Order: sequence, then structure tokens, then C-alpha cells
Amino acid sequence: MGIVEGKVCIVTGASGDIGRAVAEELLREGAFVAVGSRRESLVKEFVEEWAATYGRDRVRGWRLDVSDEKMVSSFVEKTVEAFGRVDGLANVAGYPMEERLWKTTLTEIDPEDIVKVIRVDLIGSFLMTKHVLAKMLKRRGGVIVNFSSTPALTGYDRGLPYTLAKSAILGLTKHIVQEYGRKGIRAYTLALGNIKTKPTVSILSKAEFEALERESPSGRWGTPEDVAYVVSFLMSNRSSYINGQTIVVDGGTVLLG
Repeated sequence: MGIVEGKVCIVTGASGDIGRAVAEELLREGAFVAVGSRRESLVKEFVEEWAATYGRDRVRGWRLDVSDEKMVSSFVEKTVEAFGRVDGLANVAGYPMEERLWKTTLTEIDPEDIVKVIRVDLIGSFLMTKHVLAKMLKRRGGVIVNFSSTPALTGYDRGLPYTLAKSAILGLTKHIVQEYGRKGIRAYTLALGNIKTKPTVSILSKAEFEALERESPSGRWGTPEDVAYVVSFLMSNRSSYINGQTIVVDGGTVLLG
């Protein structure tokens, strides 16, 4: 029996490397999973693959733009129609990694570029949380996993729009727990370090990639699967007395005191 056996989980950003790994790990551990992404063709492709492996009754997928509240509401309603409830939400969806946004300095960045990232990363996570919470509170229980990054904890000299958005997500998680923790809701933030995904690697030179590989005491890049294992644990009852925490997934580079 898997550690999330029978739970109903939503995974946003499921067409990306991390979202895909999270969805597959939850399925492997026994959950029913609803996946969403703006890239509908990839969602359908993955759903067919997972249905063949885990059973068609275990997985559903629809197009989802997390910054569109009507689409978010519809997605949550379709999940409940398909599976009867929602037990867990993984807010993986984030604004695409763009080299221009990553490398533009604070004095040169256009405020609208900051807004674009916040609209997806922060507002998207907020909207998903808002509509899922309404379902979870009726059952007095549920888990929300938000996604941030280590620059939100330490600061960084690049990627300002991403750091601002990811920093705000830390506050979202804390608010969820303070307002709803006594009503059976758990929430966490994953602060990701160097996770090897195609978009991240694509903007790095070979020298930059190798330098980041050596950055952590673990001496390697993290994988999407490394992230997925943490999500499945947090979604499970095994983490029931952990709440509101920021979990750093970076191989030991950032050590919280």
C-alpha cells in the first residue's frame, strides 16, 4: 500500500519536468490524481501513459491556466466530480524560466515583467488554494504544497522577478496555516535549489552548470524525482505533525538555523 493510498491530489504545472514527476510519484504511491497545465496536448499524452500504467480511474487531466480564476474554479469542480473530493494540492505551476528575465538587472527590469511572474507564481497559487480550500474545509482536512526557491530565503544576484514572486509564496503558506490549521489544513513551502530541468539547464553555459553542480555538499544537481519524493511524504499522514514549514530541497547548500 502506498503512503498516499486513496487520497485525491491535484498537481498544477504537470507538463513540466517537476510537475510530471510529482504526479507520477503520487500515482505510484496510490493516489488519485488530477493534473493541469496550459499545454493541453502534453497533459493528454501523459494522462494516457499514466492511465495505461495505473488505471484509467486513477487519473484525469485538463487544460489549466492558474492565473485564470474561472478556469481554476472549473478545474477544481471537475476534479470533485471525477473523484468526489480533494485531499491534496501541489502548486507546481510557475512562470517559464526566461533567460532575459533571469539576467536583467534590477535597474533595467520592466515592472510589467515582475507582474507577469507574480500573476502565475503567486496569484496562481493563491487562486488554486482559494478554490481547493473551499472543498477541503467541508471535510476538515487537506494538504497544500507550495513551491518557492532558495533565493527567496537568501537573496540572489539574478532572477529578481522570480525571487519576488517566490518570496511572497512563503507568506501565503504561513497565512494558510495560521488561518486554517485548526480546521485540519496543513501547508508547506518547498524551497528548491538546483533542480535539473530542461528549462533551467537550457539557460546555463557548461561552466555555469558544472559550478552549480559543485555548489551543494551533496555534489550534484537535484532531480525532479527528488522533489516528488518530498511532496508525496508531505501529502501523506506521515507528516501530520509538521505544519507551515519551509522545506529546503537543495542538497544542503542553504542550512536553516
